[in-house]
Amino acid sequence: MHFEQKKLHSIQSMRGLAAMLVVMFHFRTDLASDIPLANWIFAQGAIGVDLFFIISGFVFYYISLTENGGIKSSAVFFTKRICRIVPPYVIATIFIAGNSWDKWYSALHAFTFLPADIMQPAPFFGYPRLFVGWSLNYEFVFYSICALALIFRNYKNLVITLIIACSVSLPVATHGYRTSLTSMNYGYYGYLALITNGMMLEFLAGLFIGYIAINFRLYHSKIVGRAAVSLTALYFTYITLGFGSLPGNGSYDFFAASFFLILTTISYEYQYGIRPPKILTSIGTVSFSVYLMHPHGLSIARKIIAQHYHGLYSGLIAFLLALTLTVLFSIIFYKLFETNLCNLIRNRLIPKPDKQAVL
Repeated sequence: MHFEQKKLHSIQSMRGLAAMLVVMFHFRTDLASDIPLANWIFAQGAIGVDLFFIISGFVFYYISLTENGGIKSSAVFFTKRICRIVPPYVIATIFIAGNSWDKWYSALHAFTFLPADIMQPAPFFGYPRLFVGWSLNYEFVFYSICALALIFRNYKNLVITLIIACSVSLPVATHGYRTSLTSMNYGYYGYLALITNGMMLEFLAGLFIGYIAINFRLYHSKIVGRAAVSLTALYFTYITLGFGSLPGNGSYDFFAASFFLILTTISYEYQYGIRPPKILTSIGTVSFSVYLMHPHGLSIARKIIAQHYHGLYSGLIAFLLALTLTVLFSIIFYKLFETNLCNLIRNRLIPKPDKQAVL
């Protein structure tokens, strides 16, 4: 199939969905204190992280199809990705760095994208100062592997597949398979703990989706495509509502639900085009800022309510305040830091950026 690179709106919409799910997962306890049903509806919202990981794998495949410049492509890609995630993450973490050396050490350690505490359960390995940063550790490792693989030009995706597949499978062969690949803690230190964890396979799944969606005509009619998207959306909802047998980041349920939803949706859009809800694409555009800012919104809202209000529906009010603050903080953070600052740094490092589809 002839490759045509274009902006895929479904990617942004699924980023928006992922961000909303993560936010509601973290906000659910406050809301559930007055509306108990919320704890059941949003208890599996952590699946948003799995969506993000698979999307990242797809995005790399999509934007790198025509990138065969070897070392130059590698340097440009890695610089762009570092400029996109590091400045916002550093600033968001500094906001809550604290006033003691121990807290600042925890914050500074987070900037290395190393696991916070290797003795803690996988796949999280403890939480950095800004607790959502545990997932960015995996993103950093994946981007580093991608940068290395780009040196090999046309073999880049094969190199990524071999590195991740071997890193995850070899320790299993050595230690034996005792539990899920994502909850296996081999006691490895540093980045080795991350690259050997089963969560890395979700990035490979994203690469596979890119290969299938672009090189094969998955649907022979719009009706079949819409039916496939509808069925996978129902399955995703089924898992998100907790009806699966094994929930959790990287579990079969979370992986399969996310994989099939992204595969069917992207394949349909690539063949026929799609117009997802504007609210999802709008949230998707600022999804990284939402991901970084919602812990701040929740923390401030809880403090305000705890200090100034003890009446009825305090949990619901805290939830609404946290949601409002998250929206406000995310918009400001996106414009000032994720857009203006990151673009400034990237343009200084890469004076003439190459044109790519915006994903």
